[in-house]
Amino acid sequence: MNARAGFRSSFIPFIVGNALVLFLLIADFNNSAGGVIQQQAYWGRDFINVWTAGKLVLAGRLDLLYDPVLYQGFQQQLFGPLGPHNYSYPPFTLPLMAPFALLPYWLALMVWLTGTGWLFVRAAAPWWREATGWPAMLVLLTPAATMNIWAGQYGFLIGAILLFGWRALEKGRPWLAGFCFGLMAIKPHLALFVPLILLLRGEGRAIIAGVLTVTGMVLVSMLLFGIAPWRDYLTITAGAQGAMVDAGPAFFGKMSTSAATALFAIGAPKAVALAGQAAMALLAVAMVVHVARRGQVRDVALLAATATFLTLPYAFNYDLTVSAMGATMAMGLVMLSRMERGLATLGFLAAQLGMLLAMLHLPLTPLLLVGLAIVQYRIARKNLSSVPPP
Repeated sequence: MNARAGFRSSFIPFIVGNALVLFLLIADFNNSAGGVIQQQAYWGRDFINVWTAGKLVLAGRLDLLYDPVLYQGFQQQLFGPLGPHNYSYPPFTLPLMAPFALLPYWLALMVWLTGTGWLFVRAAAPWWREATGWPAMLVLLTPAATMNIWAGQYGFLIGAILLFGWRALEKGRPWLAGFCFGLMAIKPHLALFVPLILLLRGEGRAIIAGVLTVTGMVLVSMLLFGIAPWRDYLTITAGAQGAMVDAGPAFFGKMSTSAATALFAIGAPKAVALAGQAAMALLAVAMVVHVARRGQVRDVALLAATATFLTLPYAFNYDLTVSAMGATMAMGLVMLSRMERGLATLGFLAAQLGMLLAMLHLPLTPLLLVGLAIVQYRIARKNLSSVPPP
């Protein structure tokens, strides 16, 4: 994937793809007072959950963390009238949250976006530069990346951890790769294909390292915070997140990448929505499994990043950072046909174009992503090694 021809024209999708985020930022500015946006959200949006969780850790009030009513009451004391929010991350994320709560909110938000953005640039740089010849900082201008900035979300951090893991595996460092993949438990659903790929490639040491990393994080969190937060997380939060698949008219549904959510949005009955999600997931799994064993690490990794969002019934566009990076790397490849480059471009735009279409009652994000996944699958097939990994 080192051909650079065709990348000059790829700047146009960058401009088009970020128009929606510019519109969202302007809308937030025009509809906010004292940081509160229409008494529903706050500047930095989901980052307020990072900061709120940190405040609860420092105050020793983790009994409020996973109780939606008590959590919202505490958060409104900090920010004023807001719409419903919740903390949806496992308890071993809490040591990461606490330092941000030591800073004023606005400074903490800047440190969060700058720090996680820097990590993502560092992780993406080797593959990005080799494929495009562009400065690595441009990876922060893909539509998914700017959507993550607007949302104040984990897209940079999770994307960086995932890329560091795959890069370590590519360089023959399975223990480091497994450690990185274990850290993905911060958002475990986004590591959906990692264990399967490692198993198919016979990467036993990486699997062991990942299991040890997750086990260690769970044990440390229990020592620090007790068992109660885990009980509440597993019994309350997991169910609440699952219920969000049928988003109804809620704004967050426009950011969903889920086929089930898209089908619910157009009025499909539950059986049809779940069947559509299952069909999309089967296609995604089949593509990944077919190339996982003999595919080049980066080809398999980038395909899996996109396939994850086709498989999950619960996922959102701000986490598409690695998928959008992979789409960028594909857009200018001379080995692809014009149609394939077009599908890659639509996949690149999915984070924002899909959201805009959903606002117009055309929830097509899953179709934009399936086109990209097919292109990535074809790239991986063309680059299959004749000798499978040991």
